[in-house]
Amino acid sequence: MSGGEDVYIAKRAEIERRRLASGLNRKELSLKAGLPANAVGRIERGESEQTHPLRARAIAKALHCGVEDIFTEAKGEAV
Repeated sequence: MSGGEDVYIAKRAEIERRRLASGLNRKELSLKAGLPANAVGRIERGESEQTHPLRARAIAKALHCGVEDIFTEAKGEAV
């Protein structure tokens, strides 16, 4: 991501908690969100420090929660 774009930083433990409560594995949640099969795993393991807003919204929608419940917005703070 280039500088100046809004990015989201995952609340990794909260994503995992909500995913497990939903009875989904990482791949299932990724696919339910319309993302590549390894996307949620990369986020939960901290391999992906930044998450694009579209991905953050897709994961939140798949988990039936708000983006702010599972991500922290970092305005223009590209890591």
